[in-house]
Amino acid sequence: MIRVAIAALVFASIREPRAQEWQSSVSRVIDGDTFQLSRPIVKIRLCGVDTPERGKPGHNEGALFLQVAVAGKQVQCRTVGEGTPCEGRSRKKTYDRFVAQCLVDGNDIAMELVKAGHACVWPKYSGLHYVKLGKCVR
Repeated sequence: MIRVAIAALVFASIREPRAQEWQSSVSRVIDGDTFQLSRPIVKIRLCGVDTPERGKPGHNEGALFLQVAVAGKQVQCRTVGEGTPCEGRSRKKTYDRFVAQCLVDGNDIAMELVKAGHACVWPKYSGLHYVKLGKCVR
């Protein structure tokens, strides 16, 4: 019985953290809609938008835009389930990334990507939140 209790405690301690709102710097930009926070070390996928994948036209521009937007700044991220535009439409986690709405200097990063033409709006996941700004809709 004690072994079961200890095993449950160990398992609980290695699962994903329950608090799903972080403020951190970005340690790595993966592409235009995905990056890694430095503390905690988690990958974030911006909710409700889509940027070109590696090797596709616009990939480098989107990734560079994101890199410049977050460079040396604190990013605030809130995962789906904590009051994002993607509530009820998107999973909290996809692959190894938390799906989140993130702000830098009070500005929604996904919205800035859409305004600059580096991201397409994905209403299937964000409803009408970004649509009015989108030049490109998935």
